[in-house]
Amino acid sequence: MRVSIRSGVATLLAAGLVPLAGAHAQVTPAKTAAAPAAPKALASPRPANFEQVVATVNGEKITRGDLIIFLSRYQIPPIGPEQVYRDAIESLVNTRLVGQFLARQRITVSQEKVNDALAQFERNLKSEGSDLQAALQENSQTMDDLRREVTDRLRWIEYVNLKGTEAELKKFAANHKDLINGTQIKASHIYLNVPKGATPADKQKIRQKLLALKQDIEAKKISFAEAANKNSEDPANAEGSGGDIGYFGLNSGIVEEFANAAFALTPGQQISDPVESGYGYHLIQVTDRKEGTPVDFDQQKPFILQVYAADLQKQILTAERKSAKVDIKPMPSDLFPPTPPATTPPTTTPPANATPDAAKGNTPK
Repeated sequence: MRVSIRSGVATLLAAGLVPLAGAHAQVTPAKTAAAPAAPKALASPRPANFEQVVATVNGEKITRGDLIIFLSRYQIPPIGPEQVYRDAIESLVNTRLVGQFLARQRITVSQEKVNDALAQFERNLKSEGSDLQAALQENSQTMDDLRREVTDRLRWIEYVNLKGTEAELKKFAANHKDLINGTQIKASHIYLNVPKGATPADKQKIRQKLLALKQDIEAKKISFAEAANKNSEDPANAEGSGGDIGYFGLNSGIVEEFANAAFALTPGQQISDPVESGYGYHLIQVTDRKEGTPVDFDQQKPFILQVYAADLQKQILTAERKSAKVDIKPMPSDLFPPTPPATTPPTTTPPANATPDAAKGNTPK
């Protein structure tokens, strides 16, 4: 199993401010009983009424048109229409919250900078054989929409540069060495699923089961690998891997709660308390650690600034969400065309003189 942040549209902000991994986005353990097989990729959403309101953020409307423009920019992952809708709306909500925050900070951008950015955008389009008007029409976007978007992006850059002084970046780098230097750990886990709609009492029973397993492992009544093979509900552990999920880093797309808990453990000496993720609980043991390359601040400053900006944005959103009035409407029933039923491919009969191994080679995998 790979405990990973879903590679959905919620990992990007609509205004292109900074890629945001997992802030208020749903996370899911891959290949668990709680994560059914991925459906087929969705068809492009239907335009219908572009002015239909799909959400409001502190009274500011997000329309169906905004949603369609957003979805047109990214390859829609095969995670089901409802999840695509929720992830996309969450990204749009995050974008509005950051924009509203920046407006309150009175971060201004000159029209000259906006015009320069638009001119560069237009030059890029021409180099790709397109033009600005065609791009706007294709995305059902007006020039005012694009100008507002570019302005928001530039305001964010101004804010990050204002906050990310050299002293602040050095402090951030010192406090986030494992993230910046690429340190990796190898971990194993015992995963217990939390069914949808589970009550607090249900979750407590699952947690207690893991705590009992932890006590048995620490008392050497059973090894961690044996406990994982007997109890873990991770289908990837079906072949008896002992819960091993391999090496990963803090920037590997691992669920934040899982990664933070794992990186806090001493390899081979500690077992975590039950760690809750989006769909269940995990008991974690770290078995190895590979230290990353020491940070050279001057050489890695652009990367440090990028990581700092993502962390800063996450902090802003966490604070904004506490008081924000966000109203997300149910997904319009006509947003996506119906998915055509799957067709069964014709079977291939191996030749009469085929050996068993040759026959296996003719079997689709």
